[in-house]
Amino acid sequence: MKFGEYLRELRRKKGLTQKELADMSGFSNAEISRIESGDRQKPSPIILKALAPCLGVSYEELLKQAGYLEEVVDHQGYTEHIFKDDDGKLADIIRKAREMQETDSDWANIAYRVSRELSREDIEAIKAIANSLLNKTRNQQ
Repeated sequence: MKFGEYLRELRRKKGLTQKELADMSGFSNAEISRIESGDRQKPSPIILKALAPCLGVSYEELLKQAGYLEEVVDHQGYTEHIFKDDDGKLADIIRKAREMQETDSDWANIAYRVSRELSREDIEAIKAIANSLLNKTRNQQ
């Protein structure tokens, strides 16, 4: 099933018109129509995030159905789902950046500066050290 058909089916199950869904999500009726008709093949994550609560499905489910590639990473005590576009770029980095900032703003700022100010060689060295420490922690648990 194509994403537009899936979206139409969800909308109809909720008893919503395209106009009602548009009003609820903050996007235009024309945008909803383009998605349902297939003119817009892969809606942006921003649109999907706005539509999900209106349709009673998770944001992650809409990402999957829209064709964003899911990578599942198992961690100690939780599983992380990462969604990427066809080019391999993260589909929703904003949420992860916000979580990182809320957890440790100093670390978030250092990570940003590292990505902007250090050479590729230095960045790779830091990543290797970080991965080594993460593996060591994972093996100790």
